[in-house]
Amino acid sequence: MADYQEHLPALDRVLAHARGSAFYGSRLPRTSLRTWNDFTALPLTTRVDLRRHSPHGLICVPGRELLQYHESSATTGEPVSVWYSARDLAEIRGGLARWGVGLSAGDRVLVRFPYALSTIGHCIHAAAQHRGACVIPADSRTTITPLSRVLELMRKLEVTVLATISLTAVMIAEAAEMAGLDPRRDFPRLRAICCAGEPLSPHRRELVGSLFGVPVYDNYGMTETGPLAMDCAERRLHPWLDQVVMEVLDDRLEREVAAGEIGHLVVTSLTPRAVPMIRYLTGDRVRRSEAPCPCGRGDVLEVRGRAEDVLSIQGRVFDLWELDAIVSRLPSRRFWTVSPLPDGLRFVVERERDEDHVEPALLAALTRDHGAAVQVELAPKGALYDRREPVSFGMMSKPVYVTA
Repeated sequence: MADYQEHLPALDRVLAHARGSAFYGSRLPRTSLRTWNDFTALPLTTRVDLRRHSPHGLICVPGRELLQYHESSATTGEPVSVWYSARDLAEIRGGLARWGVGLSAGDRVLVRFPYALSTIGHCIHAAAQHRGACVIPADSRTTITPLSRVLELMRKLEVTVLATISLTAVMIAEAAEMAGLDPRRDFPRLRAICCAGEPLSPHRRELVGSLFGVPVYDNYGMTETGPLAMDCAERRLHPWLDQVVMEVLDDRLEREVAAGEIGHLVVTSLTPRAVPMIRYLTGDRVRRSEAPCPCGRGDVLEVRGRAEDVLSIQGRVFDLWELDAIVSRLPSRRFWTVSPLPDGLRFVVERERDEDHVEPALLAALTRDHGAAVQVELAPKGALYDRREPVSFGMMSKPVYVTA
């Protein structure tokens, strides 16, 4: 694409840097890029590649420059190793510090992400402190901070910003209600929620915001790449185009889709990371579009979810955004899973109120509007997430919405 020609000098520098690793040294040509087609002719890097060459095969800097190590969650196979240099961490910290939520001195930021080997909790922690905010590290993978303790900390420490996965934010609101609290009233200093770790559809953003009565800000990235996009003050997700090149490829992974079309995200580092990514196939489906934004940036990113979680029903594609759109019209919508049927979708949704029920007319409308039969089972509260064990509720692995 012509608008990418300006990136060729920076890409040449990154490719030269990447050749310093065992993996990319034998994979990348030694010649300079003359055209964008030269770049798109480079092979894609896959998660399988990263697994095979972890932990040391992708390192491009001397060992003495390595400052921090992380691994992917390994929920779908062997973990992927990522190393960061001081320059990498400063770059990430500085970028996240410009998050549209406007972190500043006086903020108290409760970070409810995993800390062990994961990246996002550490990144937000550092960015908040870089802006002078006070951090409360409430790790989501330890018995020390169950949700009851999170509620206590939020109240007694007068937390102003909650940083967590969107589903965990819903669980925190649920735990507050179970404790007799009103999430909109009983955290009076809370001014914003910052989400990361899973796609945030407009409907999930609205749900989380309505539970707490505060604006919700998104951030997108992954262990392998670090942050890739974040919300501006207008709560629009903008890619970090000064640090990464993004391609959005068709289903055959052969050509870039037109602006505004959904495709598979491929990213390439624009800066010399300790472990740079060269045409990395992320596994996420996204849509990039040009839309004027009051913040001054025009490139907007929609992260539609993992390609492996897409359901195809009679030729109709349902990603997480589309599934969330269906759930948003139900009387209960906090906790749900979906499985495919030969001609449609079967949702299991936890009932929020005893009186909640789904009218046949609503199911007919959903079937008509979405082009596939929609079945909904309202299950008892606790059917998907057990509240009887206060420690395990809220201490989940990655959220799962699509089941077999």
